[in-house]
Amino acid sequence: MNKRLGQLLGAGVVGIAVLSVLGPLVWVTRVATRTPEEYQSDPGGWGSSWTLQNLSDSWEVADLGDALITSASIVVPGAILATVLAALAGWGYAKHDFPGKTVAIGVTSAAMFLPIAALAMPLFEIGLSYGVVGERWFLSLVYGTIFAPWTTLFLRSYFQGVPDSITEAASLDGASAFRTFLSVGLPLSMPALATAFILNAFLQWSELLLALLLLPSGDDTTVSVAIAQFSTQFRTGGPLTAASLLIGSLPILALFLVGQRWIRSGMFTGGVKD
Repeated sequence: MNKRLGQLLGAGVVGIAVLSVLGPLVWVTRVATRTPEEYQSDPGGWGSSWTLQNLSDSWEVADLGDALITSASIVVPGAILATVLAALAGWGYAKHDFPGKTVAIGVTSAAMFLPIAALAMPLFEIGLSYGVVGERWFLSLVYGTIFAPWTTLFLRSYFQGVPDSITEAASLDGASAFRTFLSVGLPLSMPALATAFILNAFLQWSELLLALLLLPSGDDTTVSVAIAQFSTQFRTGGPLTAASLLIGSLPILALFLVGQRWIRSGMFTGGVKD
């Protein structure tokens, strides 16, 4: 009886989680495919009209094509950088002892909780002093560094599951610490690395404040900034805004669908066991 109750409760929790994710997506899709006239007459209703014109209009007016290219050119290097830095630091935290290790882990943990708003102006001032505000690579560098701390702790947890016997065997064979990381740590952690990359891409893709501040030119905007400016400038709301949100989220949704096997493996296996 208790087992049956536990299964029902588990199914209920999973169902609520699925609805919390799919519900908003379904609603945004429905709003994006309603005619503006019908939406204005009944914003909260499901409606009966269907149109794809909103997708075409929002694509052209918000210039989403260029914004998608800009976001991809920034987020892909930024997510790679965050994952690489985190892999190196996470392996060091998990498999090596060094003076100040506890302090370093504490600082990394604290860095996770720094609000982006608190970092925005200092980063802007640094960018101005070096003349790199408006450069895509600078925003990629910023993304890679500020999103690396949480990824470091995530990968550290995964690396702790790698058996010490494997790394000790590599050392006995004459492998250096870095060689052990390349030959043992990385191959065993590919699911976790893929998970870290995908989650970093998601977080960076949806970031707005730094993208708005460090890319001030209106001709070079990310998807999140383009949608925000489009909605504010034309005060469209409703179907056109929903259509732009839907288009802007499709690349990340596709990335999640392609990488879901690695995400499940990376988040739930917890490393390699003896």
